[in-house]
Amino acid sequence: MRVCIIGAGDAGAIAALQVRRLNSEAQIDVFSKRQELGCNPCEIPLVLSGAVSKWEELYRGYRVTSFYEKRNIKLHLNAEVTDILRGEKTIVATGKRYGYDKAILALGATPILPAFSGLDNRNEFTLSTDIADGKALENAIVKHNSAAIIGGGFIALEIAEILKTRGYSNIYLLVRRDIMRAYLDQDMAEKLKQVLVERGINLILPARIERISNRNGKKCVILSDQELEVDFIFFGTGAESNIKLAQDTGLEIGETGDIVVNQYLQTIDPDIYAAGDCMENWDMVIGSKRRHQLAANAIRTGYIAGRNAVLGNRISYKGTVMPFITKVFDYQVGAVGFTEREAGEKGMETTSVMVNTSHLREPRYGNPAWYKLIAERKTQVLIGAQLISQEIVSGTIDKLAIAIASKMPLIELVQIDSCYSPRVQEDQIAVPLQRLISKLG
Repeated sequence: MRVCIIGAGDAGAIAALQVRRLNSEAQIDVFSKRQELGCNPCEIPLVLSGAVSKWEELYRGYRVTSFYEKRNIKLHLNAEVTDILRGEKTIVATGKRYGYDKAILALGATPILPAFSGLDNRNEFTLSTDIADGKALENAIVKHNSAAIIGGGFIALEIAEILKTRGYSNIYLLVRRDIMRAYLDQDMAEKLKQVLVERGINLILPARIERISNRNGKKCVILSDQELEVDFIFFGTGAESNIKLAQDTGLEIGETGDIVVNQYLQTIDPDIYAAGDCMENWDMVIGSKRRHQLAANAIRTGYIAGRNAVLGNRISYKGTVMPFITKVFDYQVGAVGFTEREAGEKGMETTSVMVNTSHLREPRYGNPAWYKLIAERKTQVLIGAQLISQEIVSGTIDKLAIAIASKMPLIELVQIDSCYSPRVQEDQIAVPLQRLISKLG
């Protein structure tokens, strides 16, 4: 059996690992157009902030060539796949042809650079899975002391924190609609805005950027009502899936702009699978199609695609409940499921509660925390949750992710046992759940 995997990121590497575990004799070829292996964009800020001392520490596991060598997986670096000849079951990379029995597309995504007038690729930065992007940004950070950050997603907020920690005098965060809009409703986003402003971030929202220019070695961001002069600009404005190869091959592209797959992660060609950022995902709440570009999902879908390619579709992918967590200054931000805004856009009638409480009791030095829970009114099941806290929130998000995925009634969820210790933690969601049930009546 020969398996060709296009892409050496999380999805591609995990798929290759599963193929090898299931078939010790399989010939496995992994292709990457990059000259070296990369890492997740969300890990790059660890080096920029100093939490990780050097770039080499990000190279571990399947991000080093020895991972492939030990498992007899042929890694082709600097080898861009330019064509897939489906009729011949052959891919073309750097002018050479490679036959396959099964192929897995793990094409990833590329940062979006908005089409502002005046961009010239000087002192303009993004982050991708290419560590070279991180190194370029680091070189700029150490030389300057002012920046404009365009975008309100978690990477943009993390970069804002890094610059503030490094003593930057002027940090402008320019957001078109709202911060963390994919994960937080406006009422919860207001809490995070307060944190940013208190930490000295100049938040401009809504930011209407007309053009960008250069003046005396500085970048000028011209807004509808003011001009900002900074040393460099960082764009945290999302990413577009790399689907051109799939399009040229004649594979189906869905309503989200990603590659259509079935429950086994097969494309319309039964011998070609897709996983990670490039595949069209769907939620487990109502089954609506969506784009979901996070590392954990790439690993999960790469695992399924690799095993199904060998075993013949034994694992059915159920979709995602969109669990998410990040850290902004000294606050953790977690979310899962739909926001109330998205639920409304999908025609769902919802009831929600927002509770300001703390992880630990105040006499025991508990910290502020905000919880928002969202339920569908008709079924009285949880469909979304948002948490902002100075305490750890990942365990609560994971617990609620299981509840949403299993469509557990609220009255059952509130009865689930939770661990407790006055020295460690209390049940974080008992009060919000009880209030939500009471509000539903």
